[in-house]
Amino acid sequence: MVFEKALSRRQKKMRTRIMALAVIATIAASAGMVQAMHDRSAFERAYASNTWVP
Repeated sequence: MVFEKALSRRQKKMRTRIMALAVIATIAASAGMVQAMHDRSAFERAYASNTWVP
């Protein structure tokens, strides 16, 4: 690590952009999974309330 050459300004900028895109993609995927679980549980509750007979 210490012996690696210093990154140029352009390389640092590109690395920063790639990391930002990776973070955005990770957050979007996580939010999508949470939304899918929420939608599924809401659907199951609606289905159960429509089909449940005392």
